[in-house]
Amino acid sequence: MLIQFAVTNFLSFRDEMVLSLDTNKDDSHSEILLSYKNERILPSVAIYGANAAGKSNLHKALTAAIIMIRNSNNLQVDQPLMVTPFLLDEKSRFEKTKFDFIYTNNGIKYQYGFVLDAQHVWEEYLYEYKSTKPSMIFERSDINKYKFTARSKPQLSKIVDKNTSNKLFLATATSWNSDLTRNAYMWFSNMIDTYDSSNLEDLMFREFDRHQKDKDDSLNEFMLHLLKKADINISNFNYKNIKQETDQFPFVLPPEMKGLMNQMGLDVKQHRIITAHQVIEDGEKREYGLNYFDESNGTKRLFTYGPVLKNALENGRTIIIDEMDNALHPAMTKSLIEMFQNPNINRHNAQLIFNTHEISLLDLNLFRRDQIYFVEKNNQTGVSDLYSLDEFSPRKSENIQKGYLQGRYGAIPVVNLEDIEW
Repeated sequence: MLIQFAVTNFLSFRDEMVLSLDTNKDDSHSEILLSYKNERILPSVAIYGANAAGKSNLHKALTAAIIMIRNSNNLQVDQPLMVTPFLLDEKSRFEKTKFDFIYTNNGIKYQYGFVLDAQHVWEEYLYEYKSTKPSMIFERSDINKYKFTARSKPQLSKIVDKNTSNKLFLATATSWNSDLTRNAYMWFSNMIDTYDSSNLEDLMFREFDRHQKDKDDSLNEFMLHLLKKADINISNFNYKNIKQETDQFPFVLPPEMKGLMNQMGLDVKQHRIITAHQVIEDGEKREYGLNYFDESNGTKRLFTYGPVLKNALENGRTIIIDEMDNALHPAMTKSLIEMFQNPNINRHNAQLIFNTHEISLLDLNLFRRDQIYFVEKNNQTGVSDLYSLDEFSPRKSENIQKGYLQGRYGAIPVVNLEDIEW
């Protein structure tokens, strides 16, 4: 589970920004909360803000940190690191970026963070919580100065010379079979992921392929449940992965595209989903098939969410989705959120973090006050700020939607069309 994420000097977040999934003492909706020992953890967080305020930059910060950890071992010596600091002042653009995570994996709580620029990892640390205070596993400073405990030194000190200035020691030590870092690293490898519209469809096809190869019908069953929950008139669907020559496609390809694909010698995979729709025709019930690509954007979005949601709920993963409500009816978006907030469905401590503009979800009957976050950008400095609704201490009976639209919590655009010449 993710307990806290912090970032400093990345894109529009110049100053330290903290997203906390640790709860306050409020007992509202206590039945939805996840738990780690004596801590109560949020199962979901909604993030609001105006266009260009920085919501997607939070998503990019999480994505960048996770990818850097996963890909660290693949870096060549002196290969630059893909990190972009705050660029709108003369000081920050030359300063380092910091990422920090507090999380749990397999019953152990960790804090892991690193400080870097485009050339080097300057600082790095990993702590384990054996009590209320963290205990060091390793610390790194000035690029290549390492500090270990008496317990960790015999194993980890031997791996120091395997690391380079642009690689993360957490990843390097794990690749050299360190049992002191493996569990901490595997959370980043397997238990947290970010998603946006650019990678959801490819992931869906891969998951359908995998389940079909394993003769596992569970994804189909989950998808049908999700579609029926959404009240979409789809009674069934069929997925096939057809590997054929380009001139045998089930649909017509332009001749120039065929020629180009043949010249490149592409081995074409055609993913095909046919949905079954039951209708009443001449007083009789009949079933017709439609191609997935002819379905509505909302239906396609549900299909692409299916594998992500199933994987998260079954394995207790933390997922971060950019613009989750895109193409979905508010009632459907709410229903997806409630899956993570229902302990009978979310039995493995899965978490959902998402950006949205859907104000109908601003409801204290759905969320606790500490589950709602806002991102606001100072247009004079270009700096984004992240803060929780809980900082405003609204009454439980307060109309949050109305207050937000009135600008009571900030993070809303000021639209002025009076000065525009039409």
